[in-house]
Amino acid sequence: MLYPDTMLSKLILRCSCLILILLIIGCHSNTADFPAKYYLAISKRDTAYLKITKRENYFYGKYIVQYGNSAKDSGEIRGNILGDTLLGDYFYIPSSGAVKKRKPFALLQNGKTLRLGSGAVMSFMDIPYYAPEVAINYDSVKFVFNEIEQMDF
Repeated sequence: MLYPDTMLSKLILRCSCLILILLIIGCHSNTADFPAKYYLAISKRDTAYLKITKRENYFYGKYIVQYGNSAKDSGEIRGNILGDTLLGDYFYIPSSGAVKKRKPFALLQNGKTLRLGSGAVMSFMDIPYYAPEVAINYDSVKFVFNEIEQMDF
């Protein structure tokens, strides 16, 4: 016959093991399933670096623009994937060191290249976005990103 203390300790041990297993499974990172891709674009003296991770229907990553040998904008990107278009926001700290800013961000994917789009920007409650009635321009763009090997940011 088992004593109540022994049954209780076995129950606690089983519950602890179950919780530990659930934590390990829940905290397991799926980044191997969605590897980051790295891109580089050069326009005259300016260079842009892009690190993007795509997951199902959204993306996130890092975007850096180096203006010549001096100023640099650096920040995070995130948004939705709509077919071959990545549409979202760029949250960055401008080279002037001012407060963090937000601006709309659009990329058009064509094979292993990404074209940075531009369009008419509107704002609602200080949240900028591309005007829906004006098409985003992907033809005469400043940056065309080419996929590269992994690099440090």
